[in-house]
Amino acid sequence: MCITVKELNETVSEIRSLKALKQETEDAIKTLENKVIDFLMETKECAVTNKDGKDMFRYIGADYKATYSSQSRETVNKTEVRKLLNDEDYQKVSKVSIYSVLRIS
Repeated sequence: MCITVKELNETVSEIRSLKALKQETEDAIKTLENKVIDFLMETKECAVTNKDGKDMFRYIGADYKATYSSQSRETVNKTEVRKLLNDEDYQKVSKVSIYSVLRIS
C-alpha cells in the first residue's frame, strides 16, 4: 500500500474541502460574469455586428475585450441514426471513448 487508511481518510477529506471551495469560486465567477453580461446588454454602444453579420455585444477595455454572442452546436440523435443505419454501417461512424474516472461519494 502506498498510503495508510488514515492518510486516505485525510486525503478524501481534503478533496471534499477543495471541491467545496471550487464550487464556491465557480459560483462567485458566475455572479461576476452575469454583471459583465448585464453591462454589455444594457449599454447601447456595446451592440455591434460581427464579421459574419450577426448581432453581438462587445466592449474593449484598457487591457481586455469582453464579447457576448450566441453560438450554435449541432448534435445528432443517436437513436434515430441507429434506425437509419444497419449495425455494420453504424459501427463505421460510431466512436467510443474509454477513460478512467475516480468517484468519491
